[in-house]
Amino acid sequence: MNEQWRRFISGEDPVSSVDPLILRSWKRCREKVVDYQRVINNDILPAPLLRERWQKQEELLKAAEQVLPHIYRLLQGQNYMVILCDSEGYILKAIGDPPFLNKAQKVYLSPGANWREDIKGTNAIGTSISEGTAVKVLGWEHYVQENHFLNCWAAPVYNSEGKMVGVLDISGENGRSDNRLLEIALMGAKIIEQNLLLQELQKKVVISQQGLQLAGKMLQEGVIVIDNQGIITEINQKGAQILGKRREEVIGNLISDVLGSAKSFSLSPKEEKFQINAGLGEKIGDKRFDTVYALNRAGQNVIEQHRWVGNSTKSKQVLEIVAKAAAVNLSVLLQGESGTGKEVIARYIHQLSDRKNGPFIAINCAALPPNLIESELFGYVEGAFTGAKKGGQPGKFELANGGTIFLDEISDMPLNVQAALLRVLQEREVCRIGDNKVRKIDVRVIAATQKDLQQLVNDGLFRLDLYYRLKVITINLPPLRERKEDLYELVPYFVNKACQSMGKPLLSVDREIYSYFLAYHWPGNVRELENCIYSMVALATGSQLTVADLPVELRQNLESVQADSSSLLEQKTKLAILEALKQTNGKIAPAARLLGMGRTTLYRKLKKYNLLK
Repeated sequence: MNEQWRRFISGEDPVSSVDPLILRSWKRCREKVVDYQRVINNDILPAPLLRERWQKQEELLKAAEQVLPHIYRLLQGQNYMVILCDSEGYILKAIGDPPFLNKAQKVYLSPGANWREDIKGTNAIGTSISEGTAVKVLGWEHYVQENHFLNCWAAPVYNSEGKMVGVLDISGENGRSDNRLLEIALMGAKIIEQNLLLQELQKKVVISQQGLQLAGKMLQEGVIVIDNQGIITEINQKGAQILGKRREEVIGNLISDVLGSAKSFSLSPKEEKFQINAGLGEKIGDKRFDTVYALNRAGQNVIEQHRWVGNSTKSKQVLEIVAKAAAVNLSVLLQGESGTGKEVIARYIHQLSDRKNGPFIAINCAALPPNLIESELFGYVEGAFTGAKKGGQPGKFELANGGTIFLDEISDMPLNVQAALLRVLQEREVCRIGDNKVRKIDVRVIAATQKDLQQLVNDGLFRLDLYYRLKVITINLPPLRERKEDLYELVPYFVNKACQSMGKPLLSVDREIYSYFLAYHWPGNVRELENCIYSMVALATGSQLTVADLPVELRQNLESVQADSSSLLEQKTKLAILEALKQTNGKIAPAARLLGMGRTTLYRKLKKYNLLK
């Protein structure tokens, strides 16, 4: 097959038996007058510029830092190397077996070198960038002859916006070929993409206390948030009133369209991009929070985004699953106790998905009377029943078309409505009550429950087929008692939020309070914690929240826990002393040495526990 390359170089075209992708690349190289024998002008970054590029690509490097070693371990000892490049073709990192690394160095297949097609000719890295897809380039398929000793497999890495940010490459010597290597490169690229999504999510939930304080000072009643494409992602109630519209009419629309039809008002340029001015831009680093406008300065209500707060192991596990769930268009079932943040997670999934510019419709199935829930979900036509509105009304599923519907407390849905919901999920269409017209919909369903759905299925209270339709992806949210280390972030977050909502100066928190929070079991979870903080802030008289501001039940709980702990410690101490005396046949000095205490201390404890004979 090497003859095919020679024929192309000599000008014989078209060439048979050559992969069309490779042939396209060869033609591009010929058009750019790439030398087919050797690379004449290598583009290699000096060390300072390579360090600058590492800093620029910090997120990509972090997302790949565990992936490259993992793939290398799969291939170790087989004379391969694993390479990470940025979207411009510069090699950022490379690891591999030393014998092959030395050979690769001769053609500058190493960090700092650029492997774009116009520099290096046809190669897996550069051709993957040019084609935007996974590529394998074996031996003579390389356009430049000096690279014919290489076999390479590469896959592009994309961010959440669909933009290529890098390439993952596996390279080895010609003659060693494995069909699995392209699959491994693709797998590695997908893992890096998922890690980038997770980093993006984590950035959304990490907001500095200083930034929140400054935001609270700067923003006033009317607030509108737009992304960098000019789409309104959030607006508070006062802001909607100023525009003369309902919130649901505004969110998801272009700012230019909304302003063109709104009542007159003024944007305060002082608040424009306040988060970047406040040092929050690099903390959040997400387009959803690019620009925040204040529509007036009449009060102190601040827009509040739904966010998951916490960086514990349990929180990281949840957020990792959320990032993966957001990347696919499948139904999700959220399970967790009341107050664990099911709606917060549902909104995160929506905001990270490709439906983020569509509507997010939340409905609490437990809050609706059984006779109204079906009309709320699926809508009705005029005259469908007594009291039906003139002209009818669309249901929540129609309103959520192109976006996400969140069905909270799905376990309380009546069986007859369950059957109708199952049909909607299966057919992707709704029919309003009293109508025979079918309407196609494109809606992602996220359901949530604090009950055991499997047990309800066993009891005949929930349909088995609907249960399996909803739980394609299941996310179990941990109760607060299982992620108590998050209290150190949750407490100041809710203090900030409470102070802003009440128009109070920001209160500091006495560290002693955390002992009481950590000792409490929080049956109401994060919602109970939030209510507790709001109560403390409302009743506080000083500039700091102290133990005196705690609810009585939290103070009594710690005292009870400490008393129980003290009693248990004394029991353990007494048993240890008895065991030591038993081993030393009642001799005090040897027993004291075994226990690691002085004889005087041991005598005092023997007297205290009535163990002296």
